[in-house]
Amino acid sequence: MGNKLKRICYVTLFGIFITSMLCAPIYARSDGAPIACLGAGIDKFNVTFAAPSLYTCANLGCHYQYPINSGKGKFMLFVLDKCEPGETVDILVSFKQTNTEFHGFQITAQDSYYGSRLVGNFINVGDDEDTQVEAGGRFATHTKKGTGQKFWHVKWQAPYADFFVANPVRFYAMGLEANNDETPMGDYVYKATRLIVVEPKKAKKDQIHIIKKKE
Repeated sequence: MGNKLKRICYVTLFGIFITSMLCAPIYARSDGAPIACLGAGIDKFNVTFAAPSLYTCANLGCHYQYPINSGKGKFMLFVLDKCEPGETVDILVSFKQTNTEFHGFQITAQDSYYGSRLVGNFINVGDDEDTQVEAGGRFATHTKKGTGQKFWHVKWQAPYADFFVANPVRFYAMGLEANNDETPMGDYVYKATRLIVVEPKKAKKDQIHIIKKKE
């Protein structure tokens, strides 16, 4: 039991260290958010893709002046609540009630298998130059061109039927209102989540019509 606890502590500390290295030196990532600054929980199966729940861009040196979700803007995700295995779903990441000129985001998806695990893959949307994928599709984020807008369209492909999914899958996203002064001050960080259930559609039962004989 003691060894298991030590291993968990080491993994957590290593995840924090990796996240700090990725986030701390960066004030304004116009070319896309650094991996693992979402605050989405730890992926126990690949710590390099970890997103420690207590450590985000809002407190690791990137944009730490204000608490998460303390700004006047609204950061939201729009996505279906169900999909089939292997299906590709559209996700709209959006800011409202915001008057800043520069914005950014990062999104990932996790199920609850052994606590948390990154699942599915984000894919590029055609010729879209406003978004990009990271870590082999485990994350999606803005591009430099995409910082000049308030909403983004991303696609996520659910795991195939032979992959066990511990439903529901939770989309985690962090959004940023930035003043683009190349410092960590004056920026607001937001967090949004949405759930989706990945399961095959149930086959419809054939309806049997009883025809009564005329007497």
